[in-house]
Amino acid sequence: MFEPASSPQELRPESRDDSRAGAVSRRRADAPLPRRQKRWSSQRRLQILAAAAAAALIFAADVLSPLDGAVAVLYTAVVLLVARVADRRFVLAAGAGCCVLVLVAFASSHWGEAFDGAYVRLGVSLTALAITTLLAVRSWSAESTAAEQARMLELTHDTVVIRDADNRILYWNDGAERLYGWTRKEAIGKLCHEMLETHFPAEEVADSFAAEGRWSGELMRRRRDGTRIALASRWLARYDSDGRPAGIIETSADLTAERQAEAERRRSEERYGAIFRAAGFAIWEADWSGRLAAIEDLQKAGVSDIGAYLDSHRAILRQMAAAAEITEANAEAVKLFEAPGREALIGRSMSLFSTAAAEKTLAQLLAQLSNGAAIAEAETQFCTLRGKTIDVLLRVCVVTPEDGWRRMIVTAIDLTERNLTQARLDQMLAELAHAARVALLGQFAASIAHEVNQPLAAITTYAQSGRRWLTREAPAAQEVRDCLDHIVENGRRASEVVAGLKALTKKGAAPKNPLPLAEAIEEAVALMRRELATGAINLRQSFAADLPPVLGDRVQIQQVVINLAMNGAQAMAAIDPRRRDLCVATQREGAGFARISVRDSGDGIKEQNPDAVFEPFFTTKTSGTGMGLSICRSIVEAHGGRIWAENNDDGGATFHFTLPLEEAAA
Repeated sequence: MFEPASSPQELRPESRDDSRAGAVSRRRADAPLPRRQKRWSSQRRLQILAAAAAAALIFAADVLSPLDGAVAVLYTAVVLLVARVADRRFVLAAGAGCCVLVLVAFASSHWGEAFDGAYVRLGVSLTALAITTLLAVRSWSAESTAAEQARMLELTHDTVVIRDADNRILYWNDGAERLYGWTRKEAIGKLCHEMLETHFPAEEVADSFAAEGRWSGELMRRRRDGTRIALASRWLARYDSDGRPAGIIETSADLTAERQAEAERRRSEERYGAIFRAAGFAIWEADWSGRLAAIEDLQKAGVSDIGAYLDSHRAILRQMAAAAEITEANAEAVKLFEAPGREALIGRSMSLFSTAAAEKTLAQLLAQLSNGAAIAEAETQFCTLRGKTIDVLLRVCVVTPEDGWRRMIVTAIDLTERNLTQARLDQMLAELAHAARVALLGQFAASIAHEVNQPLAAITTYAQSGRRWLTREAPAAQEVRDCLDHIVENGRRASEVVAGLKALTKKGAAPKNPLPLAEAIEEAVALMRRELATGAINLRQSFAADLPPVLGDRVQIQQVVINLAMNGAQAMAAIDPRRRDLCVATQREGAGFARISVRDSGDGIKEQNPDAVFEPFFTTKTSGTGMGLSICRSIVEAHGGRIWAENNDDGGATFHFTLPLEEAAA
């Protein structure tokens, strides 16, 4: 940055007048440039006036003196005086003005005279004046350049320190003030290494300066507040005009924050490594950059729905499955895939463990990640190295998106045992619900018998009537047809009752299908109607007209409705028959659910917490098992809904349960 012969004073803005055009500015680098000052300082005005007065005195002496122009050489002092306080243009103007004064003085004394020694003295004076002016302008330019260089040193955030051969500080920029804590005035003249307690590799520095005249490396220094800081420093030797060492120019940058960040990064990596190794579930790192490149190619080709496209182009999906390499794996991952060791996984593709379900899941995960998700999760199946199919909950995390999926963290939780246990529990629940349905049907066997006997009696009556119409002398064909139609209709009614009973007593869990809720409840109520009538219970139904179908098992939902309605009927057995009201109603519940409510007018729930009635073996009946409501809760929760109870303000209790709508599950 500096010429070897540059004097340290040339780089010290405090050594020059603050009003000089080259004075160092401490403004921010991004600050707007100030307007040029039009008013000079009082010191500058005095110096300019002194120069003008000197020029006037020299002119008078030149005109009046008998020395014949010898005085004119003194005008050089005027130019030098102006050069101390003015810029280049003003120096040139001063030089030109002095030349004019020399010529005027010469003309007034020697106009019309023959050429003699006076003309020679005039030429010498003008030449000296011109040379002085040019040298002053050049000196101003050099000083201005040095000042501009010093200004640039003030703009840098790094520290810039210039030292002489004795290690004394000659220059101390704003960056040094900010970092070390000493002001420029306090630092200049001090021994640098003693003040900053510098620790550096002395032998390395000496060898580097001997070979190249420069050194760069790291050192430690003390700030004014006593804290030790690490610095990245660069030192450059300075030489005088004779080539002898004159000192050192150094720039330094604080490494403390960088070192702290690096230490924190190492600690973070160590923590991550410890968690990675000690985690009780499978974790592996993988390079998915090939998959990302393939997705970007598809997007450039106009594919917008990555998931749907990959799901319908399984060959491309399999290529993407192979375009991912495991780079690290923990012990649990080795155990999950039944591998002999980490080396059996690292460097391998996940397609080694792929299944049809895994391919479909991969399409879903890639769709989520390509849409900007940082984490994608799905449940899927893998095949271990020993051929065993396992259920896992897979979660993929993009660690550094800017690296293009080169580092992906994949975690897998083994759900195989959980799913097997859940399947066994579902089977047990289905069997328990079946037993409860059979027991429930026994409670209103008389109603069922009535529902079956009614159409059977009607069939008998219409058959006898038809036979009589046929035995007449003139058989009435129309009447016989009517009797047969009634027989068919009542046979259908009997068949529906039997089919309903068969469904309620059937074992196993039926698949969940779209189900018109009002229709299913009507069928359940039909089985209880005679039982309710026998108990003098007034049944009311209120169904929401705009309620879409729910998604569920018809038989199990009817079982819940029957259980709640029969409980309500039994709760009203001890009250006045005129007050026995039972209401079954449906309505929308929030977004995506339907609510079914069964309200009675009995004595209500005596427990402080009404939801306690859903606990297993809880009962208030002398002959009850306490399993009915518990089974209802299991059925509702298995459907993705919830069930609860509350006392009515006007007496009685209301049981509510929700079921997901088909449109929400789609």
